[in-house]
Amino acid sequence: MVDIALGLGSLVLLVPVNSLILSLAKRDPQLAMGVPAVSMFINASIMLGYGFWLKPCATNEKLFIGGLLLAIFSSMVVKLNKLLKNK
Repeated sequence: MVDIALGLGSLVLLVPVNSLILSLAKRDPQLAMGVPAVSMFINASIMLGYGFWLKPCATNEKLFIGGLLLAIFSSMVVKLNKLLKNK
């Protein structure tokens, strides 16, 4: 269970970065078309860096990767809620 929490810890990085990307797109509507590509690239680099950095600390790698996947899913849910509330 600690490994899942270790993977979910990446939400600390993902949620503020996604909020920053969405606020930049809201400020300049011309950037809105690039939000999916930029968001995917930045989220992937955060997750890969976080995963490679903390993989040696995890005792069960499958649970750690499951925590990372839950963090990605949770981040997407938060991002979609912010997008839907803005309209």
